Amino acid sequence: MRLTKAGIGLTIVGVACFVIGRLFGTLEMFLLGAMCLSALLFAVLYTSTAGLDLAVSRTASPLRLRAGAPARIDLGLRNEGKRSTPVLEVSDQVQGTSAAVLMLAPIKGQSDAQIAYRLPTRRRGRLVVGPLDLTLGDPLGLTRSRVRASQDVTLTVHAELIELPTLHATAGHDPTAEQQRKRALASGGDEFFALRPYVVGDELRRVDWRATARTDDLVVRQEERPRTGRVTVLLDRRSDVYDEEGFERAVSAALSVLFAAWKSDDSLRFVTSGTSTFADIRSRAELDAIDEQLATINRSDRASLLTAIDELSRVGHGGTLVIVTGTTTSDLAAGIERSRRSFGTVHAVLCMPTEHPPAGAIPHDGTVDFAEHWAKATIDTTKLRTGG
Repeated sequence: MRLTKAGIGLTIVGVACFVIGRLFGTLEMFLLGAMCLSALLFAVLYTSTAGLDLAVSRTASPLRLRAGAPARIDLGLRNEGKRSTPVLEVSDQVQGTSAAVLMLAPIKGQSDAQIAYRLPTRRRGRLVVGPLDLTLGDPLGLTRSRVRASQDVTLTVHAELIELPTLHATAGHDPTAEQQRKRALASGGDEFFALRPYVVGDELRRVDWRATARTDDLVVRQEERPRTGRVTVLLDRRSDVYDEEGFERAVSAALSVLFAAWKSDDSLRFVTSGTSTFADIRSRAELDAIDEQLATINRSDRASLLTAIDELSRVGHGGTLVIVTGTTTSDLAAGIERSRRSFGTVHAVLCMPTEHPPAGAIPHDGTVDFAEHWAKATIDTTKLRTGG
């Protein structure tokens, strides 16, 4: 508990009144000083005895936060005591801001209250929210007491996801993709893969009644999605080809291309320059894991675009390669030339303003509509492959 500015001022006035009354023998000054100190005593007793029995919950929505997308924090407070709470000041610290401060009206005993505030999601990455403090005061505004109601939590703001037209990749020289295409044509897209327990939302036509009868639990047929091509997304992490905003656009573009390719039932592979690991994406859970990884990825001074392309050619080639980079460099030109020997189609997405972009490059420099240019480039490529 602490005194407010008004409380400190009243204390000074009360003491001064007693001193003046003592010096001049004035009864009125003694009475005025006594009134000041009585008010201060009332405020101290009120604040120190006003117990709070509150349960606090904090919920972020939507569940997966996206950079640049609206988001909010909902605070739920339940008064588990019998008496109404006083007027409360709710202060929730938010990283990068001064804090979210809201006033909460009294909550009756055994009742609930809901308040909310907007969450800043300008940047992807980790966002610390909290701790949450409740501040109460007396009716005279002389004292304040702060209670820690909730500790901080760390939320993840994911990269912006741009809605792109479905990308249909070519099989190229990838023997796996060609085999999967044949299976898809033969099975019509409903190839049996495995049995798994029923979960809410599964279609009843997928229930395997024979297996259900044996186990006494509902069992459904898990069907493998046929993959008709391969899409490889290469995110260039070289520090010298981006500024901060350009790299944010690059991360968003790489993620958006992966989601666009996922909708087309293609095999997916994701790789970044500067690492020697490749991520083959076979399920939505693995795609979500890449989404989580991209939320905190950074630029690197040791990344090499040519090395990443050479390693891609060694581990397996074919299909469509999408290189997401910053601006035109000699490495980019050489990399595109090398990759054309291994991949059926190559797209380069440039996330920085470029004076002399390579032929067929797709701009995403913040001044043009990336989705529109992406659609045009991929449609034109499809026409060239099909002779349309």
